[in-house]
Amino acid sequence: MKKFCLPQILALSVAALAGCASITDGTSQSLIFNLTPSEARCSVSRDGAELGSVTGRQNTLSVSKGSKDILLTCRADGYLQHTQRLVSSTQTAGATGVLLDFGITDMVTGAMWKYPGDISIVMVKDVKAKP
Repeated sequence: MKKFCLPQILALSVAALAGCASITDGTSQSLIFNLTPSEARCSVSRDGAELGSVTGRQNTLSVSKGSKDILLTCRADGYLQHTQRLVSSTQTAGATGVLLDFGITDMVTGAMWKYPGDISIVMVKDVKAKP
């Protein structure tokens, strides 16, 4: 029977962990919002809890990954309110990460989920609004 030496064991361990989304992509992500008009302000929430807000000038928000959709509600003077849903999708871990723990760690930590990273919102002018 062949014995493994320490370098081989370390190499196998690193290869096994390399495919795990918890390690390679983390459990949070940055969302970048491109808002028109730049005066727009959007509240960002998930499952009834507010995650933060973004504007045309402060347009980046870091959120924890998860399976639940994110809801955006945008307002700006002279424009109709805009509501948009960001749906998370699963991202695949490498085969070695799945073999390591069958993807359980990624599922528990939320790392297996990902939201769209760049979101563009163009609000519609309210024709009934007073100039």
